[in-house]
Amino acid sequence: MITCCELALYIALGAFGLILALLAMFFNYTLKLKDRQLILEKKNGKEQKQIDELKREIEKLKRN
Repeated sequence: MITCCELALYIALGAFGLILALLAMFFNYTLKLKDRQLILEKKNGKEQKQIDELKREIEKLKRN
C-alpha cells in the first residue's frame, strides 16, 4: 500500500520531470528562433544592399 509520503514524493518527481521537459522545449524553441533571426538578418542585409544599389542607379538615371 502506498503511503501519503510516497505519494507526495511521486507527485514531486513527476512535477520536476514535467518542468524539466517544458524547459527543454522552451530553450530548444528559443535556439530555433535565434537561428531563424540570424538567417533573416543576413537575408535582409543582402536585400538592403540591393535596394541601395538600385537607388544609386535611379539617381544616376535622374541626373542624365
